[in-house]
Amino acid sequence: MSQNKEKTEKVAVKQKLALLIQKNSKILLAFIVLIVVIVLALLVYNSIQLKNIEKYTQEIESIQDEYTTITTTVNETEKVTLEKAILIKLDKLIASSPKNYALQRALFIRANIYYQNQEWDKSIADFNLLAKDFSNSYLAPISLINTAICYEDSNRLDQAIETYHLVIQDYSKVSPEIPNIYFSLGRLYEHQGNIDSALTEYNNLVDSFPDSNWTNLARSRIIYIESK
Repeated sequence: MSQNKEKTEKVAVKQKLALLIQKNSKILLAFIVLIVVIVLALLVYNSIQLKNIEKYTQEIESIQDEYTTITTTVNETEKVTLEKAILIKLDKLIASSPKNYALQRALFIRANIYYQNQEWDKSIADFNLLAKDFSNSYLAPISLINTAICYEDSNRLDQAIETYHLVIQDYSKVSPEIPNIYFSLGRLYEHQGNIDSALTEYNNLVDSFPDSNWTNLARSRIIYIESK
C-alpha cells in the first residue's frame, strides 16, 4: 500500500509540474526568445567593436607614418602643411574614438606636435589626459614626464616638481626614467635655491640607484654643494 501511495504522489507531482509548464509555456518561450536575442545582440556588438578597433588602429598607424615623415622633412613650408593636415586627422580621431590603443597614440602624437610648436598648455592637456585615462599604459609615465618638461620649458618649475614627484609616486617600479627624475628634481630645487631639498633628491638617487649614470652626476652636485 505504501509503495502504491508513493507512486501515486510522484505521478501527481509530475502532473502538477506538466500543468504548470503548460500554463506558463508562453512566458517560458518569451524568456527563451529574449535570451537568444540578447546573445545575438552581444555577438553583433562584439563584432562591431572589433571592426571599430581595427578601423581606428589602421587610421592611427597611417597618421603615425605621416608624422614620421614630418620629422624628416627639411622644407619648413611643407612641414607646416603636413602638420596641419595631421592635426585635422588627429582631432577627428580623438573626438570619435573610444578609449583604446588608437586614442592613446593620437593623444601622444598631438601632444608632441603641440610641444614642438611650444603650445605648452595644449601639450600638457593632452599628455595629462592620456596619463589619466590610460594610467596602466606604458605611455602614462612617459606622458607625465613630458608634462613636467613642458612645465619646465614654460618656466613653471613648481608644477614641474609636482609632476615629477607624481611619476615617482605612481610609477617608481615600472619607469626606467626614475633616476633621471630624481636628478631633475635635485636640479630644479637647486635652481630655486632650495638646497636642502636638492640634496635630499640627489641623495635619494645615490641611495636608490648607485649604479646609474645619473648617480655620478648627483654625486658631483653633492660634492659641489657641500664644498661651498
